[in-house]
Amino acid sequence: MFKRSFYLMNFKKIQGIFIVCTMLFFLCCQSDPHAIKLILLDPPIEIKRLDRDLFAVNIDSVSAEAAYLNHKYSEFFHLYNHMVIRLGSPDAAAYPEYLKSFLTDFDMFNLSQEVNRVFPDLDFLEEELNEAFSRYKHYLPGYSIPSVFTFIGGFNQSMVTTDTILGIGLDKYLGSENVFYIRLQMAQYIRYNMHPAKISSDCMRAWAMTEFEYNDQTDNLISQMIYHGRVMYFTDYMLPYQHDTLKTGFTSAQLEWCRRNESSMWTYLVERKLLFTTDLRAINKFVGEAPFTGDFTNESPGRAAVWLGWQIVNSYMNRNRDVSLQELMEETDYMKIFNKARYKP
Repeated sequence: MFKRSFYLMNFKKIQGIFIVCTMLFFLCCQSDPHAIKLILLDPPIEIKRLDRDLFAVNIDSVSAEAAYLNHKYSEFFHLYNHMVIRLGSPDAAAYPEYLKSFLTDFDMFNLSQEVNRVFPDLDFLEEELNEAFSRYKHYLPGYSIPSVFTFIGGFNQSMVTTDTILGIGLDKYLGSENVFYIRLQMAQYIRYNMHPAKISSDCMRAWAMTEFEYNDQTDNLISQMIYHGRVMYFTDYMLPYQHDTLKTGFTSAQLEWCRRNESSMWTYLVERKLLFTTDLRAINKFVGEAPFTGDFTNESPGRAAVWLGWQIVNSYMNRNRDVSLQELMEETDYMKIFNKARYKP
């Protein structure tokens, strides 16, 4: 009898724990903005590989094949030729000869071989972008999904965009220790983010900056911080399960430095009255690419103030839970975000 009562009590205890855990699970799901029923894009994003098709051109029939590529890639082919490799219009009479010189360049040919080696397929990227843009469609339903292309640009651009196009320069993501980057003597802090896993976050960052351009009517440091912090917030929403080191481009040590020194960075900017500076050189010191943020310490990352801007936007959204992601991204009054954030690190 005693044993039976003991087992009964234990069963009820376990049952109670199970109920509590179940309730906590559902509460966590409800409070997690990323815990949504994700409906994947239909049709899914299919990346179109101009990089591969271009360097597969038969040089003996370059005119005909250039015309075919012009037809197949249309608007992006013109964008690529004008803005990336700068060969001019594909419709020009002299274009086939320009293209022939480009394709037979020894360094460009070797670069194309290396891109094919590192990226034999892009299944991983299609999967990441399909999930990210499915979230984009969920949270911003009135906005269009871009056509996605890849290209080789001779290390010119990582991303090129229009309001309908997202182009990815695969030669900028060959791996931080790639021999091409070493030979070009690229700085280590630049090479650090030139690897395949960084592509998807760079895509979402580039797309956010295309769809939601900076309002420069009042161009000061705090406005830049909040704008770029908002882009970070957007990227975090689109890629919620990606590590912050990828989304920020910071090392783990740099990210931890920001977390430890959040209050100190903010105090520095406030006490020196830098938040409202309009000096572009001063602004760039805090939001521009660099090995570190010189006004802080050598242990800080470059763009450390962008991370602060992200925290301000987080504070704003936490204090204004009725604001949707779309409303946040469409807000061009950065001081409104700043004032309502009531940011206190």
